[in-house]
Amino acid sequence: MPTSPDLLARLSNNDDPDAKVLSEMAALGADLSQPHFPHFAFDAKEEASAMTVAESLAQLDFDVQIFAPQDDAPTWQVVATRRMVPDLDELMALTVQFEMLAKTHGVVYDGWGAEIVD
Repeated sequence: MPTSPDLLARLSNNDDPDAKVLSEMAALGADLSQPHFPHFAFDAKEEASAMTVAESLAQLDFDVQIFAPQDDAPTWQVVATRRMVPDLDELMALTVQFEMLAKTHGVVYDGWGAEIVD
């Protein structure tokens, strides 16, 4: 089943960052009624902070990867992934939760993205 017209209408002209990502995905042909594997990204200056955030995300049933700093990415990167239908309300709630998690541990929540599933 393709993305519902009701969801497309809700995303249209919605300034929320999560809605914008979903709108872009739909424009690229994503079927937002199908499960996707969104990846949620965090940047940490310190390895210890990255590890703490990764542990918290794993406790929330996310698959977590940690990437050490590189020349083109000078911070520790934590990427959390979970199979889910990309629901706007759930994504907005996760954004609030992840922003609080990031603030608590002195890291930056850098948002999310996902490959297109049609």
